[in-house]
Amino acid sequence: MNVERLRRSLLLVPASDRGRVAAAAASDADAVILDLEDTVARGVKPRALDHAVEAVGRLDFGHKEVIVRVNALNTMQGRRDLEAVVATRPHAICLPKIATAADVLRAEHTVGELEARHGLGPGAIRFHVMLETASGVLHAGEIARASLRIDAVLYGGGDYVRETQGAATSDRAEQLVAMTMVLLAARTAFLDPIDSAALGVSEAAVVKEAQQARALGYAGKTIVNPRHADIVHGVFTPGREEVERAQRVIKAYQDAEAAGVGVLEIEGHVVDAAQVRIARRIIRQVEMAAAQQLREGE
Repeated sequence: MNVERLRRSLLLVPASDRGRVAAAAASDADAVILDLEDTVARGVKPRALDHAVEAVGRLDFGHKEVIVRVNALNTMQGRRDLEAVVATRPHAICLPKIATAADVLRAEHTVGELEARHGLGPGAIRFHVMLETASGVLHAGEIARASLRIDAVLYGGGDYVRETQGAATSDRAEQLVAMTMVLLAARTAFLDPIDSAALGVSEAAVVKEAQQARALGYAGKTIVNPRHADIVHGVFTPGREEVERAQRVIKAYQDAEAAGVGVLEIEGHVVDAAQVRIARRIIRQVEMAAAQQLREGE
């Protein structure tokens, strides 16, 4: 079952850069991904692994979910990453370039053995899976259901466009089918779908992509700049009008149930149980965000 957390912003930083890792730990992001893969040059990957192990064990990340993105598990470096990282017990491991459910099952088997070796309970280490290849997108539904360790499904737009030999555009028209397939896979498996990092580095580009992702149904977005955390939170945190309408829907539905009314209409729209579940999720998101702000202020 998905471990419930706010995942509006996942800040991706190269583990090879101690300064950026420390800044990420002190940032306002909901989660930090210590990257051992694409943002780290091949020659410094062993050093990045040492830094990641050190950071998970030493740094105070506060409320944040701490995730380590390992190298592909069909490589020697990826296997070394898992061996070292599981022992530090981050909240989750991010599995890159997942192509089929079998990839997840192999990772689950290996992590299960490592958990037992280090005295961790089964399932202590969670998974975030990255779908960033054509095969990964095509098999998204099977992948999302491959393991109960999975909490989130991350869409990787950059690698997807490169592999499909598409042309990246500002409106991401070339990616909408893939984004929707990843979204549906995650939502039907009750997991959090997370959008990829913005192609542009400007705040306007981040806002535009975040708004697009939220409109599709995504729970959050990967970011590469700590300054973008608050911007993304502003998009993925329900606003006052949205919350007030959710409260009205819940109250009206409860009143209708108590009165034995079968069909309920609010503001000219028929309300059913599915919309009530959405309303309750909105309220829960706001409660979690408020609790997080309170912890940060302590």
